[in-house]
Amino acid sequence: MKYEGQVNVNATRQEIMSYMDNIEKLVPCFPKIKQFTKNQDGSYDVVGSVGIGFIRGDYKANVKIDKVNDTNLKMIAKGKGMNSNVDIDASIEVQDNLIKYSADVKVSGTLATVGARMMGSAIEGIVNDLFSCFKKEIEKK
Repeated sequence: MKYEGQVNVNATRQEIMSYMDNIEKLVPCFPKIKQFTKNQDGSYDVVGSVGIGFIRGDYKANVKIDKVNDTNLKMIAKGKGMNSNVDIDASIEVQDNLIKYSADVKVSGTLATVGARMMGSAIEGIVNDLFSCFKKEIEKK
């Protein structure tokens, strides 16, 4: 599933990149995070909970955000939980007053089969909430 969007942010490109390039600032925006631990390779192990429709439970994921250049970031996340796997490959482009994102989300297991009808709108809602939270946090400055 492919998700794309953009968020207008009242900040310069440099201010946005300073925030987006620091995963410790981003983590509070991810839903229901219980724990995150930094690894030696710069990635983070994350434990949280999520619910899509009636399917709810805990997950574990490894998340890495790399700065590609002064305006682009790449986020890779691989998660497991509730007898399911989720892989996210996202590109984030930052401009003055704007964050554009494109994410390819692959889901397999119970979530893909049982929650298939609800999956698209649920993930879209989570992604929209995530970037809205980033906007709110960046604009606090």
